[in-house]
Amino acid sequence: VQRHSDTPIEPREQRGKTMKLPVYLRLPPLLSAAVPWLAVDATGGPSCRGKTVPINPPEDFAGAQSSERRMIRIVFSDVDGTLVHYPLSKEATTTDESSNEGVLRLPPSMTGMQGIISSRTMQLCRSIRDEYHTKFVLVSGMRTHTMLKRLPYLPKADAYCSEAGGRIFYPKKPEGELSFKPVHYPGCTEEDLEAYGLEEDLEWRAKMERQSAAGKDGFVGHELDCFAAKETQTIPVAERTGDLWKYGAQLEQEMGIVLDTKGYSSCFRVNRKHQPNEKAFEALLSMSGPALAPTLATSTNLGCIDFYPVDSGKKNCCQYLIEKLCSNEDDENPLNIFGPNTLQNNALCLCDDDNDMEMAMSCHHAFLPGISSKSMKDMVSENAGQFTVTETKDIEGALATERALELLLKRLPPPLHP
Repeated sequence: VQRHSDTPIEPREQRGKTMKLPVYLRLPPLLSAAVPWLAVDATGGPSCRGKTVPINPPEDFAGAQSSERRMIRIVFSDVDGTLVHYPLSKEATTTDESSNEGVLRLPPSMTGMQGIISSRTMQLCRSIRDEYHTKFVLVSGMRTHTMLKRLPYLPKADAYCSEAGGRIFYPKKPEGELSFKPVHYPGCTEEDLEAYGLEEDLEWRAKMERQSAAGKDGFVGHELDCFAAKETQTIPVAERTGDLWKYGAQLEQEMGIVLDTKGYSSCFRVNRKHQPNEKAFEALLSMSGPALAPTLATSTNLGCIDFYPVDSGKKNCCQYLIEKLCSNEDDENPLNIFGPNTLQNNALCLCDDDNDMEMAMSCHHAFLPGISSKSMKDMVSENAGQFTVTETKDIEGALATERALELLLKRLPPPLHP
């Protein structure tokens, strides 16, 4: 496992200067033996698509992991435990733990948890999109209602995914009552504070609405326009169709399990704290309860158990989005010679928990500001080269997140300058 101490990081302003040099891009494995490095430069000389092709890579690419640089097109990030952290006490949120640049306190979730995110984290996430022109996506297990409440406190992204990847939303120009106005934070720009609206990916939603998945009933009362209303009507779990809710009703009837469905449309959660019978929860955790249909999947998150359609989940959501957001159809894009984008070759992720494992193993590399579950700890131990863990004895929480983002930026192709 790659662990990093608090070594000096090259100042961002200096990195900006070096990025004005010719840009060198790493070719995929199949081409690397023949053409190890591709340079994109506006000056004259031998060309490929009108671009200069040098023989040797620049010296600054000889640093750590330079031989593994890929054509990264997209970054996926979990939210809770990754970008957002939960101090043990309210007093902890008043003490700046993130390079003396302040923290933002998020609205409490439905379970009463109140997280913080550092302004430096916000700035580094912005750099992924604005400076490195790389797609950035938030992928969370949180209920859609909670995600929408938190959006003004989270980094702007190219897509927002809730309910373990069950719902996908894209930013758009604000209209109507539902718009999101980002809060001010140290180092923000005018663009950072511009309000935006959301639109749902209806193609993805149609997959979740199949009867073999979650069906349509869970979405009643959870439409985007419903979140602007104070009260909405939903269909009781026992009356809902779809394999997901049939299984939920079975857990209620046969095991006395209390389901957490508030704010969820294509997923439900079983919280240990809500259960009148601890043994029933342990039985469910060990999968000794009612058999799970092959059309459904489950994972643990924040100490709870989530259930969702097998076509959902963070990994499947990420695979769908890299195909949708990172098309190579632009003839002017020098990267389109590399073929279709894949998670393994073209994606990085930040994460921390059990429900992130498939996503983490599918991406080219995963950065962990911390480890929230034993299963993730075991996965990291068994696949050391796949992970970079930035939490140390002296670095944790927001500081570990900032360190992970700084290291992640070094894995992104430098921005193209005219």
